[in-house]
Parts: sequence; C-alpha cells; structure tokens
Amino acid sequence: MTSPRPLSGEPYLRVLDYTAASPAEDLALDEAIQRGLEADTSPPTWRLWEARTHAVVLGTGQEHALEVHLEAARAAGIPVLRRHSGGGAVLIGPGALNYSGCFYFDRLPRSQTIAGAMEAALRPVLDALALLGVHAHLAGLSDLAAPGAGGALRKLAGNSQARKRRSVLVHGTLLAAPDWALMDRVLKHPSREPDYRAGRGHRAFLTSLQDLGAPISLAALSASLRRILGQIDSESTEPLPSELATAAHLLGEKYGQDDWNLRR
Repeated sequence: MTSPRPLSGEPYLRVLDYTAASPAEDLALDEAIQRGLEADTSPPTWRLWEARTHAVVLGTGQEHALEVHLEAARAAGIPVLRRHSGGGAVLIGPGALNYSGCFYFDRLPRSQTIAGAMEAALRPVLDALALLGVHAHLAGLSDLAAPGAGGALRKLAGNSQARKRRSVLVHGTLLAAPDWALMDRVLKHPSREPDYRAGRGHRAFLTSLQDLGAPISLAALSASLRRILGQIDSESTEPLPSELATAAHLLGEKYGQDDWNLRR
C-alpha cells in the first residue's frame, strides 16, 4: 500500500508525549485537543500515551452490555469509559500504547472519507512500526495487523475516528505487552467483528509487539514516530493550558460520569 506522507517534516506539527493522571482524563484530553484545533487554539498534533491504570474503553455508539463483562470489570476495580470516537471496545493501561493524531481535513489527503483519513493518518504509524522491525498493514476497516504463526493475520492495533467540522481525530491502541488474562475477564467477544477475525478468541486473534519480538516501550514508539515525522529534535511534554482546562471541563461533565460512560 502506498500513501503520501503529508505530515513528515512539517514544522507546524506537534508531537506530544503526555499521559494524564487517569484514563478518563486521557480520553478528555484527546477531545480537548480536537476542540482546540477546531477553534484554532491548538496545533495539529500527534500525542503518545500509555494509561497509568487499566480501563475498558467503549466506542461512542456501543452498548456496554454487549461488549463488556461489567461485573468482572467492577470486581477488578477497572472503570468502563466511553470515548467520543467510533470503533470497538478495548482494554487500555500498562502494556497498551496509545497514539492520537488530530489534523485539519484540508491538510490530510483523502480525509473526506473515513477510509481515506484512516489510511493517510496511519501511514506514519506503520512506517514507525517498520523501523521497530514490525511489518504491519491495514486490515478490515481500521485495524493494523501482522502475520502470526502459520501466516494468519492477527490484529496488533485497533483505531477509530472522531470527525468534526474542520478536523479529524484518528486514535488507536497498539498492543505492546497486554494482560491477556485480564482482557479475557473483562471483554466479551465483540458484537461486530471484521471478516478476517473468523470467530477467533482474543488471544488467538490478537498479537503484540512482545509476541513479534519488537521493543515494547512508549519511548521506543515515540522515538520511531518522531524519526518518521522529521521531529527527532522536537520535544513537547505538556499540553497547552487551554487544552488542560478544556479537558478538566470535559472530565467533569462527561468522561467522569456514568451518564456518559454507561449511557448505552
């Protein structure tokens, strides 16, 4: 698959290494950055983060009863959250590396369609993985997959989008060294699955950087992505004050509330 690389080396692009105090705040910050882009108060941004504690995150339109073993999650002290983008349920936390790319439509080729935006935005991630020795590619609507034992494709990362008037947010969770047993306890078999999953359970369908013999740290992913983007010497470790203020507001009214997280 060949895609243009409109993001590489462009000085306006911010690469932000920042993990918030809680998974709910991480989700709030993703939306805050996109709101800032809509208001011209935030720059186009790649953000890399690894949630400090585990959480189940639902896509905006999912029904929690279909996707999550809610009582098991509560027994394990794991919150069930909901992001403002689509896609399926995922377990984030230590061992799951997250990337969030937020761009103006007019700076991201083919972003008029969901598939086009996904392909263009994820090209730098695929190139960064290749530098780490992982040769993955797009599979299904929004997955990154790599061949497993016997050559069967196995999912390495799931991605989703939030589209506003002027901008698109593409964010994903890359499995580095996940807690497989915990995943089985809290996530049901998805109510919708890509054809290439073919009914396989979580461990048979999913793979990880650890499985593939690649570096599993967020620092390694960040260094590789910065190299692809031509941002090796740039350093940004704190969101803008306006972004943190918006995230705090969203946490209070939305991401920290069961009215949002368990609304379906």
